[in-house]
Amino acid sequence: MKLSTLGRGQSARITSVHHVPASVRHRLAVMGVIPGTGVELVRRAPLGDPLQIRLDSEQLIVRRDVAKLIDVEVL
Repeated sequence: MKLSTLGRGQSARITSVHHVPASVRHRLAVMGVIPGTGVELVRRAPLGDPLQIRLDSEQLIVRRDVAKLIDVEVL
């Protein structure tokens, strides 16, 4: 399943970010978006882009095109 397909309030664990371009993957890793990390979709913007996600106590904004490249496993 992809991060972009999570429903509002749904929790998952990141399983892979290897499809994300290296430069973006590095920035995501610095922010804590790495395999094994729990993630929750907080909300989507009115037109579906971007997505607000929660990683532990941090909240991030991720573009939908990047979220489509992040694999997750629903908890």
